[in-house]
Amino acid sequence: MKKLTLIICAVLVSSGITFAQQKKSVKKTKTATVKVVEAPVAVKSSFEQNFAGTTDAKWTKTSAGLWNVSFLKDNIKTVAQYNADGSWVATKSEYDAQNLPESVATTLKTKYPAATIKDGWKIERADVAAYYKVNIQDNGADKAVLLNDAGTITE
Repeated sequence: MKKLTLIICAVLVSSGITFAQQKKSVKKTKTATVKVVEAPVAVKSSFEQNFAGTTDAKWTKTSAGLWNVSFLKDNIKTVAQYNADGSWVATKSEYDAQNLPESVATTLKTKYPAATIKDGWKIERADVAAYYKVNIQDNGADKAVLLNDAGTITE
């Protein structure tokens, strides 16, 4: 009986030591390769007609087959979207609280006096009139407010 107890204790101790060893992990770093994407001629031509003089355009292709181009327009980050045939789909321009048009900012300050403007976008699409989507924080609640170019709330 003493031998059996001694053997069990020896097995438990040796297994505990064996599993207590930590395996050193070797982190592999992946090198990211930037793939340069070249938009079709029809898409580039349409972009150059709509946004003449833009030199810092970066192209990407979506999984839906649309072409996105990122660029600065009047120092505002802008993304335009085109179909493969070159027809314009939408434009989205990013604004911070200080760069929003005065009509939009004034309406927000009047309607939500205690609100803090976080950020906003001007969204232009072929199927609807241009509008602004502005994210605000009003009394601890986050809200998205939609306004037209004149500053009228269109919620």
